[in-house]
This record gives sequence, C-alpha cells and structure tokens, in this order.
Amino acid sequence: MTVTGAVIKNIIRKLFAGEDYRTEVLALINAGFLQYAVDFFKRVACAKLDNKSVTVDWYKKEFLNSDSFRPEEIAIHSGLNKKTITNAYNSAKKQIVLDASLEHYDTLYNAINSLTEQDELDVTLTIKFRDVSVDLNINESLIVINTLAVKRSALRGAFWSTSGNRSKNR
Repeated sequence: MTVTGAVIKNIIRKLFAGEDYRTEVLALINAGFLQYAVDFFKRVACAKLDNKSVTVDWYKKEFLNSDSFRPEEIAIHSGLNKKTITNAYNSAKKQIVLDASLEHYDTLYNAINSLTEQDELDVTLTIKFRDVSVDLNINESLIVINTLAVKRSALRGAFWSTSGNRSKNR
C-alpha cells in the first residue's frame, strides 16, 4: 500500500488550512497493519496446517525461507525491519539482510525459550481459518506477536516518512 494521491491532497489541504493531517496518516497505518495482520494470520494457519511434522522451529522453516519471501519480508518475520539491518550493517544487500535476519531470529528464539522456561505462564494463540483452527504454543505466539509489532513499526515509519516527504515536495 502506498500513500495515494487522494491522501496526499487531503494532507496538503489540511496543512494549508492549518488543520491536523495526522489522522490521514494514522488511517493508512491502521489499514495497512490490519490487512497485514489478517494476511499473516492466514499464512501462519496454512503453514501450521500444511506442515505435517511440526517442530519447535517450524516458523523458521516456513517464514524465513528466501525462496518464498523477499528479503524485506524475511527481515520482518525475523523480528527486524530492513532499515535496522541497513543501519547496523551499512548495507541492504540481499545476502546481508538474509544473514542478519537468520542470526536475529536465532537470538530472539533463544531469548523466548529462556523466558518461557523460567516462567510458568502458558499462552496459546488460536487462529481459526475456514472452520479449521490451529493452536500456537507460547513460543510460537510470542514470535508471531513480535513479527506483528515489527511490521506495525515499519509501516508507521514508512507512512510518516512518505507523507512528510511528499507533503514537502508539493
């Protein structure tokens, strides 16, 4: 989803009128995030249903696969956004993004494992899709929740940056 011409016009109109244009950007962030969340939950449910031998690392196999996803998506799935990788490694080359994503995922997964082993909390995230439900254990749920948080953050940064740059250039 990109900032559309209509939204840009609304932003500029509101700026000239001295009104707050942030509601336009917030609406785009919310719409983009909610659509991503629904699509992501569908992919998680399908991947979990299709994977007959679900291991503790099914997510890594299903969502960090460079044959199935673009590097930007793999970074998000690993809990990073591409801009963070670019800033940390001074490069956005595909292999660097993929390597950094896999390394970060392993670190995140180990931190989640360590946390869940120490705490007696048990969380199950149930996703229902087409009358079939799949349950994610606490580790899987925390990875999915983290991915959604990173995606929202990436969308927020992109939309605010785009709306600010486009508004200045008009």
